[in-house]
Amino acid sequence: MGDNRFPNSFSRLLNSRAASIFRRPVYIFWLSLLAITFFALTFGLNRLYAQKQQQLSRYWYGRAQAALESHQADEAISDLRTALVYSHDRPQYLFSLAQALEAAGRITEARSYLLSLLEDEPGNGPYNLQLARLAAKENDVSHAMRYFNGAIYGAWESDPISKRQQARQELVSYLLEKGMNTQARGELLTFTTDMPKTAQSEFWVANAFSRLGDDSSALQFYKAGLRLDRRNAGAMLGAGESSFRLLRYHEALNYFKAALALRPDATTSGWLQLTSMTMDLNPFQSQMSAVERRHRLILAMDIADQRLRACTQLQNGSSANSPSTSQSLRAQWIQLNDQLQNARSDSDVVQLLAPAANLIVNIEKQNRCSAPAVGDQALLQIYANAEELQP
Repeated sequence: MGDNRFPNSFSRLLNSRAASIFRRPVYIFWLSLLAITFFALTFGLNRLYAQKQQQLSRYWYGRAQAALESHQADEAISDLRTALVYSHDRPQYLFSLAQALEAAGRITEARSYLLSLLEDEPGNGPYNLQLARLAAKENDVSHAMRYFNGAIYGAWESDPISKRQQARQELVSYLLEKGMNTQARGELLTFTTDMPKTAQSEFWVANAFSRLGDDSSALQFYKAGLRLDRRNAGAMLGAGESSFRLLRYHEALNYFKAALALRPDATTSGWLQLTSMTMDLNPFQSQMSAVERRHRLILAMDIADQRLRACTQLQNGSSANSPSTSQSLRAQWIQLNDQLQNARSDSDVVQLLAPAANLIVNIEKQNRCSAPAVGDQALLQIYANAEELQP
């Protein structure tokens, strides 16, 4: 009996160890499964939380954009600040907040956000452009120029070529507004080297050259644009104005007629009337009979006489045009009118054109008079350019 105790004890020990060895993987398995479940649950909850935050940030950002479009800047600012709580200072939202602050007139705060963004992305085109606009509003020319150039040569996420061209257009417009015509011309010429060949671009360049007083270049680009779009009444009008200032009256008349046919309005009608009267009163055409030249000069003298009488009545001793000035102009008018009445040959009339031009311009440019009528405007246009029109 004593011999059987040892095998039984050994057998129980083996069974116990075997059970322990078998249970250990089971414990590890269940613990691992529990850990995986816990981590999966935690990951899922975190993901749901992040998705919810993204949804909320997008919701408030959308509200803010709608408020900005409705010109409700203060509401947009509030919505964007809420969106930023959920988006953890997302640059896109910070940029929109800067724009909203600018719209609300809170320039200092807007600049602070933009400078912070620019510090992280010095070559960012939109940030530079917005800072340029802020500087322009505050009449800070040097910083406006710096940031405009940053936008022109900066990085843009989409359609970079077009965005850089638009930034240069804004710079040209800004320089024109500041009267910095030399710099504006340089930027404008740079723009034209690789500008899009669209009617809209051609018309914009034409208008810019017109503002620079370069009607010859303006007319060139108006014509290029009109070849692409013949139904643009504004461009027809602009081309007519440039032609008129270049003394190309027949060409101007055709443009004004075309513009009036496309879009009847008082401005175009006024230009058409002025051009027609300028052509009818112009005595400087080379192929003109002595009778017709004398007749046109007499008409001009009559219009100037009416202007002189009207101005004399309005001045009433004004220091701008004293009675002695009006009396002097009246004496000159009488003397020249007598000479004109006695002129018979074409050479006699031609000799009177220069003194007539000088007198008529002096009368028409008097201060403290009522607004000039169409006839007076036509005389100024003709006789102020007399040297270029001499037969």
